[in-house]
Amino acid sequence: MASKIGIIYCKRIQDQSCVGCAKCYKAVNDNAFAFEGKGDVKVVFKTSCGDCPGLVLPKLQLQMQVLEKLGETVDEIYFGTCVKKATAVMNCPMNLEGIKAKIPEMFKVLVTVGTHDY
Repeated sequence: MASKIGIIYCKRIQDQSCVGCAKCYKAVNDNAFAFEGKGDVKVVFKTSCGDCPGLVLPKLQLQMQVLEKLGETVDEIYFGTCVKKATAVMNCPMNLEGIKAKIPEMFKVLVTVGTHDY
């Protein structure tokens, strides 16, 4: 059975349709980097953080409601490498560690920060 994942990307770094997102999809499809050893992985949603200072939890809550109405589930949520870089080196105001801790509490899913090292 495929592991179902969602990916959260940085709204400021991505385009209308993120050119760099090809890197996330490549990592998923090749079972590389964060997805190594995960077996079959299926992306069930992709959404932005909600822009600065980050509205990721309300956006994620809405996303989960949509998935529920579609009869879909998610096993793990990944913050894209763009979010990891934005919070580490670009003064992103998101409290990534706090949000990373809150997501499993709210939605009962695993959380990983970073999708690839391309």
